[in-house]
Amino acid sequence: MSRSFALAGLITIALGLLTAFVMRLTLPTTVLTLSAEYDPASVLIVLAVVLGLALLGVAGFVRWQERKLKRALAEQAAALETERRRFIQRLDHELKNPLTAIQVQLDNLQADTQANQAVRDVRVQADRLSTLTRGLRRLADLESRPLELERVEIDELLDEVAELLQAPERLTLDVQRVPWPIPPLQADRELLLMALRNLADNALKYSGDKAVQVRARDTSGALQIEIVDTGRGILEADLPHVAEELYRGSNSHDVAGSGLGLAMVQRIIARHGGKLDMRSRPGQGTIATLQLPYEQKA
Repeated sequence: MSRSFALAGLITIALGLLTAFVMRLTLPTTVLTLSAEYDPASVLIVLAVVLGLALLGVAGFVRWQERKLKRALAEQAAALETERRRFIQRLDHELKNPLTAIQVQLDNLQADTQANQAVRDVRVQADRLSTLTRGLRRLADLESRPLELERVEIDELLDEVAELLQAPERLTLDVQRVPWPIPPLQADRELLLMALRNLADNALKYSGDKAVQVRARDTSGALQIEIVDTGRGILEADLPHVAEELYRGSNSHDVAGSGLGLAMVQRIIARHGGKLDMRSRPGQGTIATLQLPYEQKA
């Protein structure tokens, strides 16, 4: 597809150059011939109109080619996104049945014999795969289900996040209340809860026993939430990739995880018209910043 568009572009440029070259060669002779038979001023006006129309035609053709290229690229991107979603759904389906069979057999084996280390190791790996398939299923569902918008009070939502994580002594909430409180948010409460819980849980996991702070502010008509930790941080080479599906940082393999959490967070925030920004310094900590509009566009 890209080759055909490139060829069309080259042909357009070649025709334009050829037209300009021919006009440059023939225009002086044409003007002199017509000027001898007709009023020179009238001839120049007619030639200017013709030249202008020709240039408008070339410009219109170029714009048409650009629009055609943009449509084709948009269709290609949509097709790739659709194929990616189908792949995730197929992978989830293909993994679910054999994993269920493995887990049933492990349960039977543990019931019939004394559990040994090999059986426990297999169980751990099977459980990890099961967690991965559930994550893939959630990721696919995130992109297909419609948003269920409702009025969300951010202080209440953050209180629920803290309760779910059961770490009141380590998770500090700082929600703006002066000089004015944060307005309510129009959002899918369940999805936003999932995103915030995931970010806060990550911060706690990678911070050892250190405290994590969640700050919420009203900034220029948008809600800003920061999850700040003083943990191990993310390596600079990993930072651009941490929100990619199944990606895990090179210094995170000793911590349980599937590599899908931040991908889910980014999808949720994007579907709400917001942005996720990650800043980190190895050995010092990480700041995850969410920017969310208060109202959703129709």
